[in-house]
Amino acid sequence: MQAQLYPGTATSDSSSPRKTFKPTWRVVLGRAAWSRYTYERPEGGDLKLLGSVSKGLQVGALAMTDAGEYVQVVGDHLTPLKTKDIAKAVANAPKEFSPRFSRGDSRESLWKETRKDTPPPVVIVKKRRLVPVPAS
Repeated sequence: MQAQLYPGTATSDSSSPRKTFKPTWRVVLGRAAWSRYTYERPEGGDLKLLGSVSKGLQVGALAMTDAGEYVQVVGDHLTPLKTKDIAKAVANAPKEFSPRFSRGDSRESLWKETRKDTPPPVVIVKKRRLVPVPAS
């Protein structure tokens, strides 16, 4: 029994190289997109947070410096990005969409206010227990 080949499928003896998938930058603009990766920066600071950026496993918040360069922000760590590639992705980027809240909904403003008022989490580091090994 022979296997059927579909148009565009390469055979094992074919000399044509296989096309490989090359990931591209994906940008989503908006506060909800960047708030997962970093904290809000003060007005007039050296970074302007725009949204989120991802390429493969590399994800983080997208920000622009005062010099006009794009950087990826994860917490306080900044990674410079190629401006040409990111500018193209930003031009095609969708605005954020949050189906949970509609425009003018008071729950959204309440949620943001309560989130700002919550205290930081308390982390307790306990000493490790060591089990004594009986001598034989």
